[in-house]
Amino acid sequence: MRSSPLRDRAARASQLLLHCLAGVVRPKSGEVVLDGRRIDTLAEAELTRLRRENFGVVFQFGELVPELTAVENVALPMLFNRHGRQEAMTAAAQWLARLEVSDCAEQRTGELSGGQRQRVAVARALVTGPRVVFADEPTGALDTLGGEQVMSALLDAARASRTAVVLVTHDNRVAAYADREIALRDGAVLAGVHR
Repeated sequence: MRSSPLRDRAARASQLLLHCLAGVVRPKSGEVVLDGRRIDTLAEAELTRLRRENFGVVFQFGELVPELTAVENVALPMLFNRHGRQEAMTAAAQWLARLEVSDCAEQRTGELSGGQRQRVAVARALVTGPRVVFADEPTGALDTLGGEQVMSALLDAARASRTAVVLVTHDNRVAAYADREIALRDGAVLAGVHR
């Protein structure tokens, strides 16, 4: 498992790169390769399946479905991958427990604190056992303590499940959690620093 933050003074460039790596946006130039296979040229249906089966995403503000409970939000990716409801709900409950938010499993997202929402978002990103989690400023909406708790939970869970993490951050404390840092300037990759 590796964790690598993308850092740039202009958030737009690092977020665009993250979206290209995750197969959400197709790059105007260059290639996106996973296991020796270009993913930027895949047909939309194939790319959607690849994302669904291999990637998890944590957004800055969680982006949870407000009409669903925490456990239902976490189960959603498994349901999209055609797992049975009981299997999905059981796995979701286990991830919520692992991230220490099982007490809010039946609450809707509007009833959760910012830290709880982010932990639920982390659980949702990891529930399918993805190969890579892409995290866009996962602590940006949290205070220092909440940010530390979410980063620890994300990276501990990712290490345990051997999932790589690629994240965008402008926070030095968050970047310090990573094994390697990739710096950008004016949209270009400057260098990768191994820790």
